[in-house]
Amino acid sequence: MDLKEVYTALEKVENGAELITAIKTEVNKLNNEAKRHREAGEQSGKKLKDVLEAIGVADDDKSIEKAKELKSTLDTFAQGGKKPDEVAKQISTLTKQVETVTQQLTEMTKTATEEKAKRLNGMKVQKAVELLTKGNAASPTQMAKLLQDSIVIKDDESLVYKDAEGKEISLEDGVKGWLKDNTWAVKANNAGGSGSTGGGGGNDDPFLAGFKN
Repeated sequence: MDLKEVYTALEKVENGAELITAIKTEVNKLNNEAKRHREAGEQSGKKLKDVLEAIGVADDDKSIEKAKELKSTLDTFAQGGKKPDEVAKQISTLTKQVETVTQQLTEMTKTATEEKAKRLNGMKVQKAVELLTKGNAASPTQMAKLLQDSIVIKDDESLVYKDAEGKEISLEDGVKGWLKDNTWAVKANNAGGSGSTGGGGGNDDPFLAGFKN
């Protein structure tokens, strides 16, 4: 039997209306009381959530354990004679120091990377000039600039040459091949000696001819 049926039955008895009124009054009181408890519970839950957020503890199944751990930590600080605000200042100072050191390390790493890149690039140019000079190139320093993109530095800082097909060969063979394919970059051998007037067409410098063509 539900409450509506109870009311119907009471209407048929003597003083039934008064009983119905009394029951409704008590029901309203219970409902209001339940509402107050529900709202109080919601407020308490909200306060607890705010407190957990304030101390950096997630509102989950492990929140109670984490809160206990935090309480234990604070008790340890208290035993050491340090107040929470003093500890907070120390943590703030340490955080700033860590940030400073991190920034310095980043700058040092950047500088070291740049210096390494300069050193390796200089090594490429130096070796290329050496091999071009050995190969009788007309202007080794200038020719080395043309070869830089073809020279590859391996992980062990050894140098190799990447040919037109993308194959890696020794730097020595790569420079020899480049000079062979670009004869205009090689010095001419003047058979006429120091007294030659250079009138013969066969003595034209291939290096200069490369710019004329």
